[in-house]
This record gives sequence, C-alpha cells and structure tokens, in this order.
Amino acid sequence: MRISDDKIDEVRNAADIIEVISGYVQLKKRGKNYLGLCPFHIEKTPSFTVSAEKQMYHCFGCGKGGNIFTFLMEIDKVSFVEAVRSLASKAGINIPEESRPATEEQTEFENYYTVCRFAGMHFFRNLTESDEGKEALQYFYKRGFTDETIRTFGLGYAMNSWDAFVIKAQAEGFKTEDITKVGLARVRDDGSLYDYFRGRTMFPIFSIQGRVIGFGARKMREDDAIAGKYINSPESPLYDKSRVLYGLFHSKEFIRQEDNALMVEGYADLISLYQAGIQNVVASSGTALTDAQLKLIGRYSKNLTLVYDADSAGSSATVRGIDLALEHDLNVRVVELPEGDDPDSFVQKHGGNEFRERLANAVSFIDFKAKQFQRSGAFTTAEVKTQAVRSLVQSIAKMKDELKRNFYVKDVAEKYEVYESLLYRELERAFAQEKRTTRADSISKSTFVQRQSEADKPLAPEMKPIPPEEHDILKLILDGNSDIIQYIFSNISLLQFTDERMRKLAQFVLDWCDEHGTIDIPALVSEMEDSEMRNTVTELVLSPDELRSDWEKMEKEIDKPEPIRIAKDAIIAFRRKAIHQEREENKRLQEEAKKQNLDVKPYQYREMELYKMLKQLEELKN
Repeated sequence: MRISDDKIDEVRNAADIIEVISGYVQLKKRGKNYLGLCPFHIEKTPSFTVSAEKQMYHCFGCGKGGNIFTFLMEIDKVSFVEAVRSLASKAGINIPEESRPATEEQTEFENYYTVCRFAGMHFFRNLTESDEGKEALQYFYKRGFTDETIRTFGLGYAMNSWDAFVIKAQAEGFKTEDITKVGLARVRDDGSLYDYFRGRTMFPIFSIQGRVIGFGARKMREDDAIAGKYINSPESPLYDKSRVLYGLFHSKEFIRQEDNALMVEGYADLISLYQAGIQNVVASSGTALTDAQLKLIGRYSKNLTLVYDADSAGSSATVRGIDLALEHDLNVRVVELPEGDDPDSFVQKHGGNEFRERLANAVSFIDFKAKQFQRSGAFTTAEVKTQAVRSLVQSIAKMKDELKRNFYVKDVAEKYEVYESLLYRELERAFAQEKRTTRADSISKSTFVQRQSEADKPLAPEMKPIPPEEHDILKLILDGNSDIIQYIFSNISLLQFTDERMRKLAQFVLDWCDEHGTIDIPALVSEMEDSEMRNTVTELVLSPDELRSDWEKMEKEIDKPEPIRIAKDAIIAFRRKAIHQEREENKRLQEEAKKQNLDVKPYQYREMELYKMLKQLEELKN
C-alpha cells in the first residue's frame, strides 16, 4: 500500500529543506532565501536557490526545481517512497511497512543500490566469518586497522572463486542484469556469469548519503592474473569515478567543522588517518582531480590541503590539479611527506600527532611549486627561472579574487626579486591567453551545438518564451490568494492562455485547489509527474517578486506592485492581445472583400468597435 497523504504531510512538515540540502550543497543566506552552487550541473556562479519559507528549491542555471522529496529523488536516484522513508527515519516518524514486497515498486536505481548493499554485506561476512577470509582479516590487522575501523568502512573480502558471489546473489533472487549493470559480475560468451572481484580485499565506496555504489579491491595473491595492485568497479549507473571522492560520507561533517578538506590518494591512506583522529580527509583514488570532485569539496569547505607523496605517480597527478582547484576558488595548501612515505606508512611510523604538525605547517601552492622547480634545477639559469616564475603567475591568474591575486603577486615579486609591474604584465598576458582559449572553446562548442540543433530541429522544436502576462498570472495563482484567483478567472478563461504549458499548469493548479480547498505548493509539486511542469512552478515561485521586463511596454510605473494591480494589468494585457489579433483578422478580411468588390462597411464598423474597446482598456489602466 502507498504511504498515506497524512504521513507524507507529517514528514514534509518535520523535515527542513535547508538542513537536508546543506548535506549536499554549501548554502549561504541571501535575503530571505539561500544560495549555493547547483548540485545538478557544473557552475562557477551560484544560481541554486532554496527557500526555507516555501520549502522549495530552483536552479536558475539548469532549471531543475522541486521540494525536499524531489531533491532526494534527483540526487540520490531513489523513488518517492524511499525519499519519504529516508526523511521519516531521520525525523523519528514511523511509517508502516508496505503490505507487498518492496521490489514490486523499486526503480532500477533502487535495484542497483540493493545489489551493491547486499554485495557489501556479503564481502564483510566473507572477511569476518569464513576460513578463507581470515588471511585477509590478518592483513587488515597488520595494517593497523581495528575491528571498529573495519566495521566503520565496511571492509570485506571477495572469495578466490569464479562464481562465489554470483551463486549467492542469484540464490537471493537478484537479477542477472542488475548484478552485471553495477559491475559485480561479467558475462562469458556462453551467457554464464563470473565474479568481477576474486581473491581480493574489498573497500566499499559509499555515496554522500552512505549507500554502497561501488568497490575498490586490493590484490592479495601473487598469482592474481589481473594487472594492478588495486582495481575499482567499472563505470555504472551508480558509480562514476570522476564524480566520487572516497570517504566523503564519513568525513563531510568533519570537513565542515575543520573548514578544511585533506586530500590523499588511496583507501588505506584515508583509513589510517581517519583512525588516527584526522577525519576531515577524502581520497582521490589515485586519479587526477576533476571538476566534479572539486565541486564536491567546495560544498563543505573552500580550503583544500593536498598531501604530496613524492614517490607516487598518483599523487603527482593530484598535484597537477592545483590550477583546477584554484579555478574553483579553493584555497590550496600542500603537505609534503618524507621521501618513501605515504600517509598510511607515515602515521604507522610516527602517529597522528606528528602528522598534525605536518598539516599545521602546510605550505601555499606557490611555495610548493617553487620548491618543485628548485629540485629540478629551474633556478640555475635565467631562462629556466623565467619559465618557472611565469608558471607561478599563470597559476595565480586562475584565481577569481583580485585582492588575493595581488597578495600572491607581491609574494612572488619579493621572493624572486622581480618587479611587480613585470608580474602584472605577465598576469595580463595570462588573462588574454585564457580568454582566447575560452573563446575558441566557446566557438567550437557553439558551432557543434548549432549543427546539432539543426540536425535535431524537426524532433525538438525551439520552445517559445512564455508571454509575460501569463507568467505573472500563474505566479499570482501559485501565491494561493483565493480572492485574487477568483478575480482573475471571473475575467478571463483558461482558453485565453496562448502558451500550452501555462494553460496545462493553470488547469493542474486549479484542479488541485478544487480538490484540496487550498494551495500547498510543496505538496502540489510532489504530485507532479511532469518534471518540466514542476521546474516551471519552482521558477515562478522562487523568481524575484518583480514585474517582467516586457511589462515596460504597458507604460506602467509600479514601484511595489500589489497582487490585485498585477492581476488587473495582466487581464488588460490578455484582452488587448485578443483585440489586436481580431483587428489583424478583420483587416485581412476587409482586404479580401475589396479584392472581390464586396461591401467593406461591416469590417469598417467592426474596426471602429475594436478601436473603441482598445481605448476603454487604456482608460482602465489609469
């Protein structure tokens, strides 16, 4: 059975959309609303708006919007029922179990999550309960991991068998397509399945909300035919390596508290630091930093500290992401470890306190890059020194904050005895080069988009802009004032809406209002299956309370427009548009009558009537 409307209302009223979304997005108060970087698309200027009053969100960049339930559905890829249950659990609200198996209503993503959760539990039991798993368990103990740490991170073991997991999963009723889709098994030529992970220690990878979405697996045996000490789950509907940071689920609150994200390379590095009490840490899993990963970090802190392991190619790749981090407006510092050490081995040898001392003495990215240049002998000749200093200036150019850039320019000038004026000229060159590159990319992209648009034009016609009067009428209706709604629809009908989207939306809202007796926008949004309609509602509700620029044509000057005044002007605009359309049609008919030598007086009389009606409308405006 479905969750009752009363229970849904109870959960929605108990949950705070600001608190929930803050778990994913770093929000800052702007007036009566909150603003942040949209979690649904890459952006550098915040356009994601959340209203505590309306309990709704809308991104004015990508257009996505909704309420607290739709947010969880979009970002966690769960069903409405699961979103409600998740919020209910946090609020301590009991929701009766459904009378039929949950799998009957599960979405594909829910099936994938269920398979991954089962796999995590299966690998954990292999580690802690099987004889074969004892060797892997001892390996973890030798690395210094405690039982509590093993449980916290859900560590496990995949049996050294071709089909141990597949047999267990199929016995539990999981579908072949779900097992293979999340990368836990592969299909042979004869159609049979075999385990993707075999004879390896397992590190579950969690989503930000703590759901298993993939695995990392470490080699245990010399006869393991798979190349590489570590392998990860392949790309799947749940797991995109470039958009995931290992350990973020465990560390996000500590990152907020410390206002600093510590970046390491591997699973063991993170776990060792976390166990030592350094818990504001995430891992890049040995890959170069990506836009999506840096965007994730920026939700929780603007301070990023990289841990550099001189012997690791993976860490070198991470350090190459410094410029990218600067573009994301992050403050970047670097901790350098002694040669031969990684965070895991350093903590095992010296303990967490000494690592904290290293962390406290982290250097700026400028000092770190300069040290790297010195090691390579870059400051031995004037020519190479010029290249090194130019590289530092190019990094500074990535910063958005002009004041911050000036301080760094001054710092470089003092350290390397270079005139600031010369560095500023280099900075201008770097800006110019960046603009040329961006412009070239933009032209290339726009050319591709134009060609793609032309190819798709018959299938996807361009949407017409919403008429301003219809936009504002809908905005008034969604405000829920019954007197205003009655006034509007006693003067115009739904048939007068020229935009089909607005007409359908107005009909939906009015039907909902007739059924419930009032307008509750968050509840109304929950019942909208059409995402485009839902996005339109949130845009209308959360857009600034001001007249559209098109209304300037009405020659009205309204500093603080009242709802009844906007409604009146909108109705006038509706009627004026209808009169103009009829005048055009009347003119066309009159011209045809002339050509056929017919009497044109009826059309002339009708033109006079229409003109008179137009004059009366103008008088109503005053």
